[in-house]
Amino acid sequence: MSAQAATSVGPTTGASLTLFSCFAGMGAGLVELSIASSYISGRGPLVWAGGVFAAWGLALLASSIASLQRGRLRFRKPTTIGLLAAVLVHVGFLIGGMAQRVLDGGHLAALFLVLMALGSSAWLTRRFRDDDGGAAAGAPRAGALLGAAFAAAVVVAAITTPGLAASVAGAHAVPHGEHSLPGGHNH
Repeated sequence: MSAQAATSVGPTTGASLTLFSCFAGMGAGLVELSIASSYISGRGPLVWAGGVFAAWGLALLASSIASLQRGRLRFRKPTTIGLLAAVLVHVGFLIGGMAQRVLDGGHLAALFLVLMALGSSAWLTRRFRDDDGGAAAGAPRAGALLGAAFAAAVVVAAITTPGLAASVAGAHAVPHGEHSLPGGHNH
């Protein structure tokens, strides 16, 4: 029995966790960009942090899209280092905010999404030593993969949406019930 066969749990599980990790990375990237917009639009002493969050958000989006395109996690080592650094940064901002009796929903959502991406990536790394995410073991089952993609999307969206709403852009967004078109047609 090879080392791969002993540690692999199947191609469907590997593909499902790759999807979950990529979705979490994209959600985290979007929340990081919303955090960046909050710092940049404030033009305060943390404008430089906005640039850092913007660069990190774009890197997460690019890495996640590249991984989805390949069907396996790409840039695993630099992304893991970045995710670990992001955990420390978000925890630092959350602790600083709590010292002032403020809980920043954007940093909290980003922390959860980064932890989800980091955890699923670590699990894949431990289970699949050949870096193909279980693709060599055969094709994943389509129905199970579709269900996993739906579940991953729901979980990530449930965390990403409040994180985006906590940004400056989210604070200025028009509530959905108040959208209207000329002529009195409310949508």
